[in-house]
Formats: sequence, structure tokens, C-alpha cells
Amino acid sequence: MQDHICQPSPGTLPGPGLRPGSSLKRRIRVVAPAGPVDTGALDAGLSVLREKGYEITEGPHVRTKRGYLAGTDGERLQDLQEALNDREAEIVWFARGGYGTTKLLPDINWDQNRPAKTVAGYSDATAFHLWAQRFGNIQSLYAPSVTELGRPGVVALSSLWEALEGDSPPIPGEGDSAPSGPFPITGGCLTLCCASAGTFWSPSTNGRWVFLEEVGEKLYRLDRMLTHLAQAGWFSRAAGVLLGSFTGMGEGEHPNNVAALVRDLVPSGLPIVTDIPVGHVINKHTLPLGVPALWNGRFLRCSTCSKLRP
Repeated sequence: MQDHICQPSPGTLPGPGLRPGSSLKRRIRVVAPAGPVDTGALDAGLSVLREKGYEITEGPHVRTKRGYLAGTDGERLQDLQEALNDREAEIVWFARGGYGTTKLLPDINWDQNRPAKTVAGYSDATAFHLWAQRFGNIQSLYAPSVTELGRPGVVALSSLWEALEGDSPPIPGEGDSAPSGPFPITGGCLTLCCASAGTFWSPSTNGRWVFLEEVGEKLYRLDRMLTHLAQAGWFSRAAGVLLGSFTGMGEGEHPNNVAALVRDLVPSGLPIVTDIPVGHVINKHTLPLGVPALWNGRFLRCSTCSKLRP
């Protein structure tokens, strides 16, 4: 992945976002656990959130730059841990992706008895989402980074706002006309999923949709990573595959080539949905992870969003 902007048992996941009547403030903690942030883009994104009525608290090191990281491992971990510990902030939002979140996972502390928390982000945030799937009181939203919110056309804002309120609209895609699911969703950026295989953070794919997207990788590298996941058993145990955006591929290469690779690697008959506008793509939608989702032949409908029906 070349990022750019365009042991508790799991419990029942809470619905994401700030619901009417919540006793919590409309408060967001913004953190940068990975790459350094473009401060102009950050300010533009924060303005969008403030205009929606959210109270923002930045981590002390969000604007720090240390080479390809937003501060030392200790600084980035401090900001993330403080955000998770903040009982008045229901949402923790990643400022951007890049690289570095995986380095923090062994030292994050979380108690599944704490108040529910929603964590929003994508790309390198995949590492945290995979880590968080073990807990029943963290809701992961595969959502745009804060630095993208102020860029016209990059984000499907209606999808984002509704997901934050626990009422996401259906997400379009291409697939078989027969309904499939509902199955919980796991996955994220292909590079990060591949890096998790064989680690403590590797997700269970049993009976789940495996969602994958990627940016800036040539087809042979995508083939290598998909083959690795197949040999690690991700697809043999899965209930289906959801393919988001695959952008920035090599000359003459197309996302259809990726779909063909996946069809060759998964068990025969496994449902595959392609062209989901989630990931490193313009007009990106927000996808709740960990919750059951039904493919009805035209749209993906999550159980936190609307009633599941064909």
C-alpha cells in the first residue's frame, strides 16, 4: 500500500455514533497514530466537523512530524490511549493513514467494560480495526480520514453522517442478484490485512464477509497478497468477499483483474460483491465493520443501518 488521500471474547457490538438522547457530548478525539498530517487539510476537515456541531479535541502530537511518522511511537500511543480513555468522547477519529498504527497494537490498553467507543478511519487504521474486533464495545467505521473531509467530492458525506448516527444508507455494488447474508464484516486495506496474517491481531473470518480494498499496487503485488491470504485460510472460512476500490494500479491494469484473481482463489460458489465505493476512491462511502450486512442483489445493507430485507 502506498497511502495517499484521493483477549476477551467478542460481545454484541453497539450501534455506531451519537444517537439522539445520548448523555455523552458530541465530542470527537482526533489522533494521528500513523503518518504525519497535512495541517491545512486537517484544519479544513476539523472545520467541517465543527460546522456539524461536534466538539473537537486534538491529541497533543497530532501535528507532530518525525520522518514518515506523526511523532515517536510513545507520542502516538499516548494520544491514542488518552483518546480511548476519554469517557466523554464517544468517537476517536484518525486524522490520516500512512504507516505506523501496527507498531502500537501490543501496548494499547482497553477494558471491554468501558463505555462504548466508535473509532473512525481507514487505510492504516485497518490495523486498529482488526485489533478492536476482539471487543464488544468498540464499533469500527471504515470511514474517511479527517484530512479528507474538507476536500470537495472526496467523501460521500451523507453516508458518513448517517453512519455516525447509526443509520447508514445502503452501499451500492456489483454482484449476483441472489441475496447473501447477513454476515458480519471484517477486513480493510489489503496490505494491512496481509501483514496481520499469522499475528495475534489476525481476524477470524469464519462466517464473515471479508472486505478488501487497496491503492497504489500493481497487479502482481495484489496477486501475491491475495494468494497469501488464501493460503492463510481467510477465504476458505469466509462466508463471502466484498471488494472495495482498487486504485492506482499499473498501466493497463483494472480492478476487474483483481476480481478475477479473487474468483480463482476462493471456494466455488462463495458470494463476491465488487465495485463497492469504499476505500481510496472519490465519493467514498462509510462502511461499518463487525456488524451483519446483507447483500440484496443491488446494495449492501448493514443491520445498524436499516432493516435487513432482500
